[in-house]
Amino acid sequence: MGFIGRAIVLVSLGSLIAGGGAMAKRRFAPESQPLPGIRVDGSTFVPTTVGTSPADDLATLVHGRASLLVGRHVNVTSDTDPETVLLRTTLGDLGVSVDEPSTVARVNAIGRDDDLLARIDHVKRARAGEIDVPLVLTLDDARALSVLEGLRDKTDRGAISARMDLDKRGVQTEVAGRSLLTHDGVSELLHVAESGTDKLVLHVDSVKPRVSSTFLMDLDVSAVVSEYETFFSRGGDQARRGKNIDNAAGKLDGTVLFPGELVSFNQLVGERSEENGFQKSWEIFKGEMVEGIGGGTCQVASTFHAAAFFGGLDVLERLPHSRPSAYIPMGLDSTVVYPSVDLKIKNPHPFAIVVHTMTTANKLTIQFLGRERPVTVGFGRELVETIPYGRKVIEEPDLSGRKVRIKQHGIRGYKIKRSRVLTYKTGEQRTEKTTDTYPATNEIYAVPPGFDETWLPLLPEEKTDETAAAPAEPVASTTGAPVSTEARTAQADLDYVDGPGAHAPTTAQANPAKSVFLRR
Repeated sequence: MGFIGRAIVLVSLGSLIAGGGAMAKRRFAPESQPLPGIRVDGSTFVPTTVGTSPADDLATLVHGRASLLVGRHVNVTSDTDPETVLLRTTLGDLGVSVDEPSTVARVNAIGRDDDLLARIDHVKRARAGEIDVPLVLTLDDARALSVLEGLRDKTDRGAISARMDLDKRGVQTEVAGRSLLTHDGVSELLHVAESGTDKLVLHVDSVKPRVSSTFLMDLDVSAVVSEYETFFSRGGDQARRGKNIDNAAGKLDGTVLFPGELVSFNQLVGERSEENGFQKSWEIFKGEMVEGIGGGTCQVASTFHAAAFFGGLDVLERLPHSRPSAYIPMGLDSTVVYPSVDLKIKNPHPFAIVVHTMTTANKLTIQFLGRERPVTVGFGRELVETIPYGRKVIEEPDLSGRKVRIKQHGIRGYKIKRSRVLTYKTGEQRTEKTTDTYPATNEIYAVPPGFDETWLPLLPEEKTDETAAAPAEPVASTTGAPVSTEARTAQADLDYVDGPGAHAPTTAQANPAKSVFLRR
C-alpha cells in the first residue's frame, strides 16, 4: 500500500474513533439534562417524566434548597457566654442568599469535561450518589453587619479608666471593657451557612482602659496649674439645678489629660438624661428660659472652660451663650448642648494634667493639677457694641385686670473683643485674640386678654432725658401711638410678678464694664 493509501486508512480510523467518542459522550453524559443521580445540597436530582423539562426540574430543586437554607434558624451567641442566645434569627435575615443561576450552571457543568474518561467517571460517581453540588452562596455584608451591630447593647461595656480620688488621696481601680467583634462574625457567616450548624458564635474582645491605676500611682499632681470658681444657688426652684451641677462636676473629677490629648466635655459628662443622673431645671433654649433636663450643666462647662483658659490649655471648640451669664464674666463662659454643641480642650503641656472638681455649699471649684505651673495667663475683654433688646407680648387667659407676668427679663446683646496673653517660664509671651457676640434677649410679658400695650413701660432705647424727667408728657410708644397721661397713670398701677424661671438681670448682665482684665 502506498503512502497515500495508508494516510486514507489512518484518517478513516481517526474519524471512527472520534465518532464513537461522541456517541459515548452522549450516552454517558447527555447534554440536555444533569447527570443521573447527581445531588444538589444533599438532595438527589430526579427528573419528572411529564410536563416539565429537566432544566425546569433542576431550577425547581435548586430554588427549594435555597429557600430551606435562607430560612434556616441560627442562634447568635458570644464566646464569653455561649449558653446565652443574643439573637435567634435566620440566615436570610442575616444577609445570606443563594445565587440560583450560578448553582444551576455549576450542576450542569459536572460531566461536561472534554476528556471522555473523566466524563465516564463523573457519570459513575453521580449514579452512586457520590457527587453533591453545594449551593453558590452570597452575603450582603452591610445587612449582616447592621444586624450584628445591634447586639452591642447586650454585650459591649465601655472601659472605665482609673481615676484619682483627690479628696481621699487614693486611686479608683480601672475596669476593662468589652467589644463585640462584629466584622469577624460577618466573615464567619458563610462558613456557618455551608457547614449546616445552627450557631454563630461571636468573639468579644477585652478593651483596655485609657488610664491604669499603676500609671496614676506615679503621677505628679503637686502643683495647681490653674483654678476657677463660680457660685450658684440651691434655694427654691434652683435646688434641682444645683443637683445637676453636682452631677456634671462629679463626672469630670479625676479625669486625666495626657500630653497632646484632646477631651470633649460632652463625652466626659454624657447625655443630659434622668438615666445619667440629671434632673429637670431651667435652661436657655432658643433664646428663652424653658424647663429641661440638665439645666446647670452649662455653668460646669463655663467653669471648666475658664480653668482651662487660665491653665494655658488649647481651646479647640467653644461657643458663648446666647446671653451673658450671671455667674461668670462675658468671654469666659461656654455653652454646651448634648450632643451637638461641645467644649473641646487639648493639653499642650509636656506632662499629664488631672481635673479636680469640688462643689461645697454654693461654690463650684475646678482645678487643673500637674507637676508644675508652666504659664501665667491674662484675660482681657473690651465691649465694642451694645445691641438693644425688643419686646414680646402674649395674652394669657388666667390673667385679669392690670396683672402682668414677666416671663423673661430683657437683656441687651453685646459684642466683645477677647484677648488671652500667655507668659511662659521661659519668658516667651503669646497673645490670642477672638470676638464673641451675645444676641439681645427680648423681654416677654404675659398680659390679660384685651390688655392695652401702651400701658407697658417704654423700652430702654425708647426713653429720652425728657421722658424720664417728665413722664406725663405724650411720647411715642412701642406701637408708635402717643402715650397719654391716663396711660402713664395706668403704667404706675400695673401689678408685675415674675413667672417661673424669670430672674432679673444682674448688674454684670444689664450694665457690663466697658473693659475687664484678669490675671491668674
